[in-house]
Amino acid sequence: MEERHTRILTFFITATLIIAALISKGKYSNGSLWGAAIGSAISLISTTGGWVLNHRKHLRTIVSAAFIWNLRISCSYLYRIKVDDLYLLIKSRKHGKYQPVGGNFKRNKFSHDTLLKLEVRDDDKFTNGHRSADDLRLYIRGYILSQFLKWYNSPDKKREVSYDREFYEELVEPGHFSSELFKYPVIDFIKQVITPVRYSQFLKCSEVHIYDIIELTPLEEQRKFLNDLKNKGDSDEFKWASSSTIRNQGYQSTHLGTPYHITDHSIEILS
Repeated sequence: MEERHTRILTFFITATLIIAALISKGKYSNGSLWGAAIGSAISLISTTGGWVLNHRKHLRTIVSAAFIWNLRISCSYLYRIKVDDLYLLIKSRKHGKYQPVGGNFKRNKFSHDTLLKLEVRDDDKFTNGHRSADDLRLYIRGYILSQFLKWYNSPDKKREVSYDREFYEELVEPGHFSSELFKYPVIDFIKQVITPVRYSQFLKCSEVHIYDIIELTPLEEQRKFLNDLKNKGDSDEFKWASSSTIRNQGYQSTHLGTPYHITDHSIEILS
């Protein structure tokens, strides 16, 4: 039985025992009922406390999501590619803003049963041909967010787990990075970010984003390539942005306006 169902069942058992003890006339039966009720209550407190501890980092998001019938979930990864104090951003194919290299994880053939059980619905907000097929962008009932997170982060991950695909699609395939030089990109996992529930004015829905933040750890030749790329300066495809420029979404005090626009989620790659 799922953990959530166990807690609900224990709650109803506890409530039933307390009501029965309150209306019971016999001393023996009354004492027994109160004893059972207290034992059931302790079990409920224990299981609920364990659940709270397991989700304490994101409890506010989970509680907020519980009241949302159609919650959009987007699961992706973002690369931190940094040289000195500047971060590499790339122009988005979708909206033309600059953002970190990265993209949505994909579901696979092992994802189907669990996602069907969780009654997820496909997200139709973005279409990008074959590139968006099977993206982990979907809608769920908000009250099952904790169950979705449990599946998403389980040791036996029944979904795409590689971070290479978008690196090659955005940097290597277009010829920006050498396929030989970056044949085996070395990365470090930095953190996972689960955003609060936010309402998207653009998409007209409440949503939660899950980001894996990873950092490219370049080898010596790769480091030289990145330094040379940075020294060439910005281009239409690439921008080298400071942390303050990323936080300000492209606004720079040295310019009268905003030279280029940076997505709001780019801030997640900052140290």
